Amino acid sequence: MAISPHTSGAASISTDRAKAAALLKQINTINGQVGRLGQRFDQAQLKLHQIENEITNTKAVVASIQGKLDKGNLQLRADAVFAYVTNGSAASSNPLFSPNAAQVGATNVYNQLAEGNISTTLANLKNYRIKLTQERSILAAEDAAATSNTRVAATTFHSYKLLQASFRNALAQVKGQIATYIAQAQAAAAAKSAATLSSAPVNSGFPAPPPDSRANIAIDAAMSYIGVWYSWGGASRSGVDCSGLIMLAYNAAGIHLSHYSGAQYNETMRVPLWNIQPGDLLFYGYHGDEHESMYIGHNEMIEAPFTGSRVHITPVRLGYGFAGIGRPRG
Repeated sequence: MAISPHTSGAASISTDRAKAAALLKQINTINGQVGRLGQRFDQAQLKLHQIENEITNTKAVVASIQGKLDKGNLQLRADAVFAYVTNGSAASSNPLFSPNAAQVGATNVYNQLAEGNISTTLANLKNYRIKLTQERSILAAEDAAATSNTRVAATTFHSYKLLQASFRNALAQVKGQIATYIAQAQAAAAAKSAATLSSAPVNSGFPAPPPDSRANIAIDAAMSYIGVWYSWGGASRSGVDCSGLIMLAYNAAGIHLSHYSGAQYNETMRVPLWNIQPGDLLFYGYHGDEHESMYIGHNEMIEAPFTGSRVHITPVRLGYGFAGIGRPRG
């Protein structure tokens, strides 16, 4: 039985659309995974450095106390030797060796001060030694765990970056109708986000806040990074990641934010979508731990998306794991 060309064409179109949708979904998922894993690796490294610093600081405190104790012991030895070799001449001037009953009070004070200082120093040293022993044990375990976690995070992050690269290559090789469908799907997602934002009170033109507002200063600062390459963990003109860009932008406005999107999600106030304003942050992933961007008005946002890209302005995305909006305090 002959098959209708129309039916065959419809089946082909349906297949192409399905392939395009599947490829686009995989690419968006992998991009989100890479962003989240990169930030987890960043967080693991930060934790490792903090533990290493705590170990160094604890050792420095104990060394300082030990130095004071050694100095005190040397001084006591010197005083004892001096008293022994100058016993006769020192008796009249040193209350410790004076037989004069009138100076007994001074002798007692002298003894109390000397004994008190040394006793306190010895007690402090003992406490710090105990603390050092305890903390060394605790910190050593934490250090080992942090090192292991950092190694695992780095390996996982690297594997997903390779997977991301393979999907990007696959997308670059897609030709013809499938590529057209992917472009249409991306445009439809952008249009849907724009339509959702249409009810926001400030949705045209940017930046909308007053010129001297912190939000406006942050927007200007973020836009000055347009064209800068994405660099995981970066926070400079040489390269930025998503949270590094936002951190630098709001630092310029006098508001401190951590260099991690999940932390910035917790440091900002939740704002409903209908109340979004330029300068607000859009977060993606569980509690904003995968990615973030800054809304600049006119249904657009600025972001540093992933390795191989540059800081750019793009239409707002409300799909792909959108977690909510955060407004920096201050």
